[in-house]
Amino acid sequence: MTIIARSVAAAMGMTGASIASGQDEQSLALEEVVVTARKRTESTQDVPMHILSLTGDQMKKQGLVTLEDFSRFVPSLSVSSTSPGQNTITFRGVSDGGGFLVDPTAAIYLDEQPMTVTSQAPDIYPADIARIEALAGPQSTLYGASSQSGTVRYITNKPDASAFSAVVGAEVNTTKDGEEGYDFDATVNIPIIEDKLAIRLTGFSATEGGYIDNVLGTTVVDGPNQYGSGLGGKKTNASVVDDDINSVDWLGARAQVRWLMNDDWAATVGINYQKIEADGWNDYDETVGDLETIKFNKETREDEWYQISLVIEGDLGFAQLVSATSYYDREIYYETDTQAYSAYFHYTLGIYAGYQAYNFGLDPIGAQSNDQSNEAFTQEFRLSGSTEKMQWTTGVFYQETEERWDFISYLDDYRNSPAFETWSYYYPGIAPTDGWWLSIQESTRTDMAVFGEVDYNLTEKLSLILGGRWFDVDIDRDYQVYRPQTRLEQDLQAGGEDDGFVPKAGLQYNFTDDVMVYGLYSEGYRVGGVNRGRGDPTLPFEYESDTLENMEIGIKSVWWDGRFQFNATAYNMEWKDVQLEATDPSFNVGEPFQVVVANLGDAEVQGIDMDLKAVITKNFQIGFNMTYIDKAEVEAPTSYPDDRFPGGEATLGLEPTSDLPLFADQSWSGYAEYGWEMGMFGGSDIYIRLQHSYTGESYNQLFDASSSPRVLQEDYSQTDISMGLSTDSWMARIYVNNLDDERGVTYYDSSDFDPFFGRSSVNIIRPRNAGISFRYRF
Repeated sequence: MTIIARSVAAAMGMTGASIASGQDEQSLALEEVVVTARKRTESTQDVPMHILSLTGDQMKKQGLVTLEDFSRFVPSLSVSSTSPGQNTITFRGVSDGGGFLVDPTAAIYLDEQPMTVTSQAPDIYPADIARIEALAGPQSTLYGASSQSGTVRYITNKPDASAFSAVVGAEVNTTKDGEEGYDFDATVNIPIIEDKLAIRLTGFSATEGGYIDNVLGTTVVDGPNQYGSGLGGKKTNASVVDDDINSVDWLGARAQVRWLMNDDWAATVGINYQKIEADGWNDYDETVGDLETIKFNKETREDEWYQISLVIEGDLGFAQLVSATSYYDREIYYETDTQAYSAYFHYTLGIYAGYQAYNFGLDPIGAQSNDQSNEAFTQEFRLSGSTEKMQWTTGVFYQETEERWDFISYLDDYRNSPAFETWSYYYPGIAPTDGWWLSIQESTRTDMAVFGEVDYNLTEKLSLILGGRWFDVDIDRDYQVYRPQTRLEQDLQAGGEDDGFVPKAGLQYNFTDDVMVYGLYSEGYRVGGVNRGRGDPTLPFEYESDTLENMEIGIKSVWWDGRFQFNATAYNMEWKDVQLEATDPSFNVGEPFQVVVANLGDAEVQGIDMDLKAVITKNFQIGFNMTYIDKAEVEAPTSYPDDRFPGGEATLGLEPTSDLPLFADQSWSGYAEYGWEMGMFGGSDIYIRLQHSYTGESYNQLFDASSSPRVLQEDYSQTDISMGLSTDSWMARIYVNNLDDERGVTYYDSSDFDPFFGRSSVNIIRPRNAGISFRYRF
């Protein structure tokens, strides 16, 4: 089978878990699920790792759009989300709580392009997607840094030069106590030269209706905290009161051209574009009312990116060659209300501590904005081949990335406040401004790596798995602080490099063609780096790589003449020299306040992943999967040597032992689907599907702080029901999601000091919503 035939099979999305059609009840079987998790096309049942994959059609059928939606049915994957495009991905509980400096522990890919950004994992709209793969466990040998605990991969459908095809889809929906929404997408596949050249075009537009109301309220009162002065509460937010403030608009397109040069060579050029505009976040204040909040500034978020790629595939005879070149450019801008944040600095530092630089005046009202850009150029060359005894993949990887962000904190009329008057006294002539803090960071990074994996058949049933990746990383950083916005306070340059090797080894034993067990040792890593180094910090200027050492055993099996599938994996992971984002304690002895990354402690995670699916009868099928975490905790130091502190030790604010955050101790999902044939419309199929997911308790952050408390996020469930009718050319679907109208918490944000004043900011899943959709194939 040539590389062209294999790639066409993968491109056409030949994956799934539905009942094979056209069979009698005695020969019913689950369809084979094909993935490219190991950068070669193979059945998921042949891959010694835990993989869950959904096709684009299944995503549509189940009503899944965002990463958060997808994670409901992949319990080994958790996504903490505040708005589409602003996600923190966690696999198997390996989480430091996220942040804006520390690298993510899990990666996200679009075809061959890594798109990972700290705490900003993008939502890729699932229009004309072949499948999404969730690869649990360290994937660093093939996917590099930030694939420490797992990888999410979006695989697009590729142009087909053999036949014309097209599909259009439309949906309307509504949300309880919220707005209406819509969804439209269209795809056309056009052979330009039959069996030689084709173009595939996709476009989409969607609106998610808002459901959070900004209600009339006053500024925070300085009473619930330790001081109890009763200051504040004199101003209202009347000018920005509005209903359904968190609506989201999506817009995007994709164009791909595929040229089959001959039987052995092919080239695919593609460009993707997407833009998300959100009018607010999915958070409300439980102390105010259900789905209600009090904001003093309009909140917005824009997330726009495009990606260009060229993939050349060739059959060299002894091996298959893939050259993947890609470029990615992403622009993010968001603005958030910070009334409680501003009040905290004003009262604690300006009023009670007496620092006039933080005396913002009566009832300060403020906002923060972040203007961020990310660019990445990626080149990978790889070879893969096979003999009677082995299958192998090897390659080289190169990536250049650039990141810049401008972070500003504003106050209404700051230029006329006592704080700005103080700055003007010490620095005469500074220009008036309403920005009391501006920080700018520019980073460039170069990654190079050599990688490889091989499966060697020791016997007819026993295979040896070996793999590894050598990496080298260089990082340069320029960091500027302006305080106020018109006065440069510091301009710091830093640079560093890191290199290393991560191995992979295992054994796979096939009892039969349908039953396989495996044992695997693998490592994942995040690269080391440098901090900004303001003043004389307590914690080190440089930090080292942290490594996840994973040992797992698993079974993959198919029973009952292909009608029942059961897979399970048990794992123990040791997380060495964990990189944590923390406030450097040196600000307590007069040094500049700064957030840094440091290697602070070791962690251990133990758990089980399991999934099963079964065809019970010709008309009825079920599925179930779960993750249970028995242990996920970090042991960290509570202090760090610093002679400037009493006893020569600076307190870090960490607990000796803490549960890792942003991942539930147990999660599961299941579905039941019943379908039958009908004679109407010239022959059609109808189905009813019930699906349910449960997410257990988790913490919102790693440690507790007086101004930012650690909160236990409660467990929640979500139940959906849908019914569909389809023929060879069209499909209609009606659904109700979140039947019980649950307020499932995706992230409890305590970082902006709302709890300090007796308020809250709770990000939740969408309330009960219902809709109807229609798709037509030409």
